[in-house]
Amino acid sequence: MPLVARTFELRLVREAGNIVTPEEMGIIEYGTFVLGSKVLMVLGHENCGAVKATMDGKPVPGQIGSIISAIKPAVEIAKGRDGYSVESAVKANVMEQIKIINLSPVITQLVQENKLKTVGGYYDLDEGKVYLIS
Repeated sequence: MPLVARTFELRLVREAGNIVTPEEMGIIEYGTFVLGSKVLMVLGHENCGAVKATMDGKPVPGQIGSIISAIKPAVEIAKGRDGYSVESAVKANVMEQIKIINLSPVITQLVQENKLKTVGGYYDLDEGKVYLIS
């Protein structure tokens, strides 16, 4: 039986706290609509410093506050749940960022046409594993 090799490309958009800014949205839309990525994963990770800083609520200098502001709604959601922790806040933030991504008409069209799947993940650094959360 012949072996069939399949290749794929992994495109990354890295942003503190996984926040979706207009610039990141443009990169995401380009990667999915123009380059044809089939799966879009927002991947939060264990002990995320940006989420921890948001949970701490301490003042921060410069434009760091814009990152905190973007994560704050997810932290508030996590506070209202049992088991409030950095992990629960990271997971809530992943889901909130996916909601923002899904507001894009470009992304919505691709999802409706079954050309794109959006998912959330949580990277457990200790175990070296990614867990799907959506």
